[in-house]
Amino acid sequence: MPFFLCWGFGIWLLASAAFRFVGQYFFTLEEPFLMIVAYILVIPLIWISTIPIYSMKKIQGTERLLAAICIVIPGMLIDAVVLFYFDNIFPNLSADVDRSFASWLLLAYSLILFTGFTKASFVRKNTINSSN
Repeated sequence: MPFFLCWGFGIWLLASAAFRFVGQYFFTLEEPFLMIVAYILVIPLIWISTIPIYSMKKIQGTERLLAAICIVIPGMLIDAVVLFYFDNIFPNLSADVDRSFASWLLLAYSLILFTGFTKASFVRKNTINSSN
């Protein structure tokens, strides 16, 4: 699963760079609509950045859950430190949005984990039905 650890780090790096360089345009309390859009857009972005990779790497069954866990581990560990130094790492974002940023991170990581659960549960369900 080293590939998925690296993939997760890459996703974290791209997302962090996006927030660092253009986050002030869409992650602001003055424009709640844009922040809502950021929360909604994460759903297809997570789907696009995980499901095709599972298929491409031929990851099936419960291995998808393990792959999803490996994808979130690097970002979650790094973001534990990033959130502590939020003002220094994201000077372009207001300190007032740190809670919203943390909430968005939890949503994104949860969605990644969900991609592993859903596929694993579909495989288990089909396996149980085919044996009857």
